[in-house]
Amino acid sequence: MAIKKLGLVAVMSAGLLLLAGCAGGVNNGVDQSKVDKAAQALLPADFLENGIDVASDIPYEPFEYNDENGDLTGFDVELGALISQKLGTELRFNDAVFDTIIASLEAGTNDIIISSMSDTLERQAKVDFVDYHIGGSQMIVAKGNPEGIVNAASLCGKTVIVQNGTIQIDLVGTMSADCEAAGNPSINLTTLPDAPLMENALRAGQGDAVMMDSLVAQGAAAKAGDGEYFDVVTDPAAPNGYDAGFVGVAILKKDTALRDAIQAALQSLIDDGQYATLLAKWNMSSNGVSSASVNGTVE
Repeated sequence: MAIKKLGLVAVMSAGLLLLAGCAGGVNNGVDQSKVDKAAQALLPADFLENGIDVASDIPYEPFEYNDENGDLTGFDVELGALISQKLGTELRFNDAVFDTIIASLEAGTNDIIISSMSDTLERQAKVDFVDYHIGGSQMIVAKGNPEGIVNAASLCGKTVIVQNGTIQIDLVGTMSADCEAAGNPSINLTTLPDAPLMENALRAGQGDAVMMDSLVAQGAAAKAGDGEYFDVVTDPAAPNGYDAGFVGVAILKKDTALRDAIQAALQSLIDDGQYATLLAKWNMSSNGVSSASVNGTVE
């Protein structure tokens, strides 16, 4: 299994686990009182009995991270707990390196990905997505914005730090091509494995900006050094972030029944209001989806 393995159900709610006895004939040790029976009926027996292993790049606040007590939390984590309730099976979050996270599904180490992963056409070649929110990309810069970075054109000739395997690599690449087309210097790109390393590199002066998911950028600017380390840059031309689009739960294309069960569980959460409540808790109401689409990103 992955390096760090955390039982999501145990982390989120002890009430989800029962020592004995389950309703509806299911006897997997998980509380069946909040199950959506129609969604559960779609779940293959193996996953119902043995649970679902979730690959997630931890930490990536506010989606998945350890709180001050060392407990796993975040929007993705709590959404996973609600999906597990709807399906009546255990979801286990496992730490995975983002640029090999799809490979962990192909290797059989994990079953699904919940890790703020953008639903892209390139990724759809290997996985299907059940879309659960809208995300874009923003920059953080050193406090006070000493380089005066205000938009994509400001990055020409600068060094931008991004995470390995993310859509931000292509995003910055396109921005760099625009710089060159306008007769300006290209953007220097630095890639690092995770968000903490990117933030540390920016503080150490190893880059001029970090490009990352908008909500992650906003959280870093608000919390790192009690808000004294970074500023977030909002480009007036992209108020919702660059390349805003669907983010989804990723499932291998062969696992259609598992995909359909997760889609049904998410739709049930949207329909009964629990999804909206969770969005509001994490200040993400403006990022919500109205329905649980599959592969919502199209050409």
